[in-house]
Amino acid sequence: MSTEDGSTNALPEELERALRRATERTLSSLTSLRKAVRQHVRTERDRGVTFSEIDLDLRALIARAQEGISQTDGDGADGGDGHHDALTAQVIKWSEGFYKRN
Repeated sequence: MSTEDGSTNALPEELERALRRATERTLSSLTSLRKAVRQHVRTERDRGVTFSEIDLDLRALIARAQEGISQTDGDGADGGDGHHDALTAQVIKWSEGFYKRN
């Protein structure tokens, strides 16, 4: 993109590249997380652990992970943006589905 003075503005292209990379990393991270949740739930279910116990364990794991991130970033418990709640809800939703499957 050229500006009025004829110089090239690289911002639009760099912004597009940055967003594309962020999206790819996010999707990859969510896929990896989903696979790990599935494996954890199946392992625990096969050991005879109830869904309620798995649910409590997952919530505790998420809370500990979020606390570690918050301490590193200096944010509050969920950074003030609700990501903690959204992630918790998604992990629990996945885990419930994985627990019900044989």
